[in-house]
This record gives sequence, structure tokens and C-alpha cells, in this order.
Amino acid sequence: MAAKWSVLTYIAAHNNLEQLGMLSRQQILNVGSTNDVVHGMLYDGSVGGARYVVDSPGKVRTREMLGAFNSGDPDALVDTAKWFFGQNPAERYGLVLWSHGTGWMPSEIEQVAEEARPEAAREANEPDRSGTSGSLAIFRSTLRELLRPDRQTERAILFDDGTGQSIDTLELGRVGREIMAAIGQPLELLGMDACLMANLEVAYEMRQVVRHLAASPELVPGHSWPYATIYEDLKKDPNQDGAALARTVVNRYIEFYSANPPRAGDVTKVALDLGRLDPLKNAADTLAKSLLEDIGRNSAALWTVQSATQDRETQKSTRTPSKFDFHLWDLGAVAAGLEQSNDVAASVKDAARGAVAALKPGAGAVLAEGHRGKWFDGTCGVSIYLPVVKRISPWYPKVAFAADTQWDEMLVEYRKNV
Repeated sequence: MAAKWSVLTYIAAHNNLEQLGMLSRQQILNVGSTNDVVHGMLYDGSVGGARYVVDSPGKVRTREMLGAFNSGDPDALVDTAKWFFGQNPAERYGLVLWSHGTGWMPSEIEQVAEEARPEAAREANEPDRSGTSGSLAIFRSTLRELLRPDRQTERAILFDDGTGQSIDTLELGRVGREIMAAIGQPLELLGMDACLMANLEVAYEMRQVVRHLAASPELVPGHSWPYATIYEDLKKDPNQDGAALARTVVNRYIEFYSANPPRAGDVTKVALDLGRLDPLKNAADTLAKSLLEDIGRNSAALWTVQSATQDRETQKSTRTPSKFDFHLWDLGAVAAGLEQSNDVAASVKDAARGAVAALKPGAGAVLAEGHRGKWFDGTCGVSIYLPVVKRISPWYPKVAFAADTQWDEMLVEYRKNV
């Protein structure tokens, strides 16, 4: 008989978070599997990779030692998902991606950077989970492409096209499609235990292959998710669907970090129903179109709102790093600022009001949102690409959100006017 849930946690910890990856692995092992909820893990560290099917608490049903393993290869992720889900059919499938956003040692990133562009190496070896823009990507093949000499001027913003310093959106979309084909249905839950992934571009890219998404629009503390409580809740109630589990992730995450505040204070989490994403996409598109109607006038107002938002959420640049280093902005905060502005037309105010409404928990795509830190008051938990540099990434039109809206056209005209 099929289980209620099969959940794969893909721990790419071949980096300076190795010990914390072991802690997450042990938490999952201690929760254990049941007939209703089967847990699998991929753990990649400095001594090599291994994949597991978890048995009762503290025990392993299956262990495969993989030796030297590149968890930054998207095909390795697909292969691992097929291996685990194929052995453990279930009514619902969950996948959690755990990492810096990197599947290899910082020293290896430096080596890759040296091969492609020597001056990039100094930027690539970042000692904490937050990383610098574009320096940490879970997919090694993407890093090599980014660091090609002729891509030099694109590198700093490519990851911001819905990814921050984390997982490349276009590769992730392909991975999702291949996993869905293997299991015969969309993933019930995709969890992103990596920085900056609660992004409208990411969510829209995955909407046809994932039902629910749990992620953070900001940085993720090194200690990551409290798996002991999240997976214990699933164990106690295996009949919950992906929406309920995504809400559990938000609630347990905020609860844990409110009791155990991280040094930087960066705690945000959101649960999204990707099947209800179109109204939010349409609201963002309407906002873009309204801004384009008089972009000369509206650009100044938008810039004022961006500056005020950045000052508030960074405590006037005393709190760093943040998503602003990667040109991602909380859509709700920006829309609320435009709604209150006296320098935009009524159509912009109406469109901004619609975007804020579309982001309210329970109203549509947003199932639950939580944050800790007064500088996040007024945020809604979903970021969007709104760079402060003159040049828009030429890769941005490749993401589905850009293709289906006028957000990218608005960005181009906006940057001409500020």
C-alpha cells in the first residue's frame, strides 16, 4: 500500500555548513519514517555523498554510499528524486532543498571561478550562509556558464532573476518537470531551505510542477529549518495536504527563531499555493502596465518608494546583507508605498492596492506569512526583481514570469528614467 507522503530532503552540505547539515540529517533520522510518511535524504559532505531511506526513529532502512558526489549537478538531483520516489510511491510527494545554495566546497567554487575568470575567485569564497550576489549556486553547471568571460557583466544580476544567490530558476524548472514526469503528478510541496527563494519569478516558473511552496524571501540562518518539529507534525497528521504542511513550515520556523534569534535577525517565511498564483501574477502585471502609462512621472515616485523601503528594511544600511544586495524587493512593501504616494496617477494607486490585496494571507496564493524583526513590518513575504542598476539582465526575459507579463518592459523603461 502506498504511503500518504514520501518526502526527500536534499542536503547539499559540501561547504562550510557541513556540521549544520549533519544536524539536520540527525533531526530527520530521529523523527523516523512510518507506514504513512517515508523520509529519504541525500547528504553530501566533504567525505562524499550518501543517500538514505529512513526507517523507524534512529534507524536507516537503506543506505547507498556514493563516494565523491556533485550535489550541484541538476541531473544528480533528478536521479536522487527518481531513486527515492520510485522505491516509495505515495499519495503526495515532498522535496526540500537544503543548502547555502551550493553543493560544493567554497574552495571548489574558487577553483571554478579561477578557471573561468580569475578575478571572480576573490568574490566566490564567502564564509557564511548569506553569500554574495551570484557567488553561490546549487547548480555547478550554471556557475560555469555565469563565469564565462563574455558573461562577466551579466554575472552579478543573473541570480537575481528570481534566484538571489541560490538556485538557478531555469534549471530548477527543468528539474521540476523531470521529477513530475517520473512521479506522474506535481510535487505536493517544494521546500526551499536556502536563501531568497520566496520570489514571484521562482514561484511562477514552478507553478505547473509544484502545488505548494515554502520559502524565505530573505536570508536563511545557518541552523536552517527546525526539522524535528516540522516533520514530527507531519508524522502526527499524515493526512494533511501540502497547503497544511507549508503552513506548518512557516509557523514552526517563526516559532523556533523567535525563541532562538539568529545573529542577523533575518527571519521570514511564506507558504504559497501555486495553483492560485495567477491573480498575483496579474496584479503585478497590472501594476507594471499602470507604471508604464506615464513612466517619466512614475519613475521618480517608484524610486522614492524603493529608497524608503530599503532604508526601513536595512535600518539605513546598518543591517547587512539583505535581499537588497541582490536587487530583490518585497512586492507588498513597494506596492503599499505606491498606493500611499501623492506623486502617481490614480491608476497606479489602484493597481498597487490590487497587488497588496493579492498578497494578503488567505486571499489567494499566500497561505501564510511570518517574519521576525520590526524592520519587516509591512512586508508580505514575496519578492520581485526590481534592480537598482542601470542594466537589466539579458537573461530575465527567459523566465516565464517576464514572458507572461510586462514587468520586464517596465524595468527597462524605469531604469532609463532614474
